[in-house]
Amino acid sequence: MPAAACGLFLIDFIARPFAKIYEKIPFLMFAVLLLLYGTITFFVLKSSFFNKEYKQY
Repeated sequence: MPAAACGLFLIDFIARPFAKIYEKIPFLMFAVLLLLYGTITFFVLKSSFFNKEYKQY
């Protein structure tokens, strides 16, 4: 899963400059992090669980 790790690294690298702004509004920062990491989690789980070639009966 190197693609997921690269995605997490890029999000952290891009979001780091804006962290000082979000520190003043912690609920907004929490919502943004949930949105970003939730999107990555969704695509990782989607690719691992709903793979058409791998079906376990």
